[in-house]
This record gives sequence, structure tokens and C-alpha cells, in this order.
Amino acid sequence: MDYRRILLPLAGQGGVFVLGAFAWLAFTKGLYASALVCALGAITLATMGLTHNAFSFGRDLLKRSQPGATFTSELSRRRLQVLLDQTPSPLLLQPNNGQLIAVNRAARQLFDVSYALPVAARKALLGEATALGLAHMSGQIKWKGQTFAVHLAEMEEEDALSHLAVLTDISADVRAAEASALRDLLKVLNHELMNALTPVASMSKSALDLLGDDTPESRAQAAKALERVVARTEGLTDFINAYRALTRLPSPVIRPCGLGLWLDVLTESFEAQWADKGVRFELETDGTDLSLLMDEDQMWLGVSNLLNNGAQAALEKADARVRLRLKREGDVMVFEVEDSGKGIPTESADQVFMPFYSTKVTGTGVGLSLARQIVQGHGSALLLVPVQEVRPDPLGGACFRFQVRVG
Repeated sequence: MDYRRILLPLAGQGGVFVLGAFAWLAFTKGLYASALVCALGAITLATMGLTHNAFSFGRDLLKRSQPGATFTSELSRRRLQVLLDQTPSPLLLQPNNGQLIAVNRAARQLFDVSYALPVAARKALLGEATALGLAHMSGQIKWKGQTFAVHLAEMEEEDALSHLAVLTDISADVRAAEASALRDLLKVLNHELMNALTPVASMSKSALDLLGDDTPESRAQAAKALERVVARTEGLTDFINAYRALTRLPSPVIRPCGLGLWLDVLTESFEAQWADKGVRFELETDGTDLSLLMDEDQMWLGVSNLLNNGAQAALEKADARVRLRLKREGDVMVFEVEDSGKGIPTESADQVFMPFYSTKVTGTGVGLSLARQIVQGHGSALLLVPVQEVRPDPLGGACFRFQVRVG
């Protein structure tokens, strides 16, 4: 309690009263000069008291104006919240305390919360990136049957860094893309099956007709026709097996994997298959003493497919080479698989990832599609890099790039 605000006014009033009493007493005794001095003193004290009261009133008024400023700030905050609540895209905020806050109405309705997401919801949403937070959320997430594109932003607040995620519903686009991909797949399947079955039917009928002649020559021709039927049937079996491998790929089991040993196995496998065919393998890496977050078996299969495709393409030219380059960029390891072949024609660049599409006569068209599916399962994207963007020392053929998180 501020006693000065009480005692000072009382002392002033007491002084005015005493001086006024002395002035009256002096006036009654005929001491007019003394009475005048006491009267002036009383007036001075009274004036000072009024000034102090005015100052106090102004200070109190100023203090009272502060709640008004707070009210204005609160009003602005509420207006901003109303605007955010009208935003159709769910907004998630993660301050440095690790919470995951549903910022607007769309986010609260989507995650069925009033403020912050519970731990179970955070784990279900972020998956392997739970401990890392929004900054490491993948480009797409699925929640309650909907697919959302994730756009991230950083905000600095009092020496602390917060992350904001804007979720854009792309379910309709994904369904349209899936329907289009299914139509394309059915076209390819129809084309491949018809290409395989038509000659089988034709050669089988020819063999049957030749066997009806029952001559040594006709039987020999029938035997050759049946050999071709068997060869085509085996090719069709390989095609079906490739299709089954593509459609039955399980979800990856992502865990820390030592890079050095994984690369040793990959290198030995590649050289065992291609070294005697004249394909040189080149490995460039920033270091092998790292751990990557990946399903080592699936990633081995995916990278092996890329290397094998590169080896087949490199054999079309002299001095066949395939290069695997690993370069660390922050918390990810960038993989690049490059070959010294003729490259991929511009008109085929948009089709190379389509299942069963191949620019090679003997290709199944599954390798790149399977590799892309594996890479996508690890939260990345398999990209065909334009030749002019390959650095340094490009081999001149096709180059594919993706990234894996460092564990």
C-alpha cells in the first residue's frame, strides 16, 4: 500500500488549516501583515494540493487507458481468430514446447480437439517424425480417409522457433490421379497380354495343324512352333511375376541402418552381376559412418533396380559406367544413380515411371515403377534429373535422384 498518497494530502490539508487559523488570529489581533503572510501560505499549500490532485488524476486516467489498449489488442486477436476460423484449410502450430495446436476451426474439427492434439494423435499423424516435429513432416499425410498436402512455414517468437503447417485437402485430386493411373495400367496390361497371347494362340493352332499332317517334316515344324509357344509362355509368366512383385510390396519397416555395411553389400551384388559384362561401378559418398532411417531390404531392392536399369542402358555405348553418388544435405542423404548410356528421350520422360513401360526391347517396365514405390514409402520422391542439372562430371545418360533421412 502506498502511504505517501494518503499522508501527503492530509499534511497539505493540515497545513492549510493551521495557516488559515494563524491568519484569522493575526487579523483579529490587528496584525494585518502577519495575517497576510499566513493567508498567502495557506493559498500556496492549497494550490499545490490541487496540482497534486490533478497530477494524480491524470496518472490514474493514463492507467485506466491501459486496459483500453489491452481491450483493443484483444479485439484484434479475436478478429484474427475469426478470420482463421473461416479458412477452410486446417492449420497446425507447433511451438518450441513440442505441443501440436489446432489453430483454426477446420483443424479442431478434423482432429476432434478443442486446442492441442493428444500424444496418440501426434504419433498417428507424424509417424516416425514424432520426435522431430512438424519440420520433418512429409509432403503428404492421410487422416480419416482424406489426403492432405503439407505446406510448412517457420515463425520466430522471442528467440524461439515455431512451425506452422497448412493442410490442403487433395483427396479429389489423388482419386482422379489414381483413376487415371488405373486406366493407364489397364491399357498397358491389355496391350502386354494381347501381345503375349495372340502369337501363342496362332502358333498353337499352327502346331495342331502340322501334327494333323503326321509327316516327319510337319512334326519337326510343330515341335519348333511349340518351342516358341513355351518361350512366349515363360515370358508371360515373368511378366505376371513382375506384376505381383509390384502390387504386393509391403509397407516399409523404417529403422536406423548402418550405411557402410549396406553399401558394401550393394556394391558386391552389383559387381557380381555386371562386372564380367564390362560395366564399371563408381561409388561417391561423403562418408559411410552414418545411419539412415530406412527399410534396408526394400531400399536395397529399389536402388538395385535403378543400378540394373543404368547398367542395361550403359551397355548400349562403349565404356559402360554406372555411378552411385551420396551427398549429405542437412538431415537428409541425397542419392543419385547415373549411367553413361544414351539417356531417356524427352518424349518418354513422363512415362518412364509408368508400370510396365520400357524403352528397352527386353525390359519388363517394372524396375523404375517399383523403385519409385519404395522411395515414396520412405517419404521421398524419385525424380528424373535433367542432364544439364547433373553436377559434377556428368556421365551423359539418365540420372535419378531421391533422398533418405539421416538417423
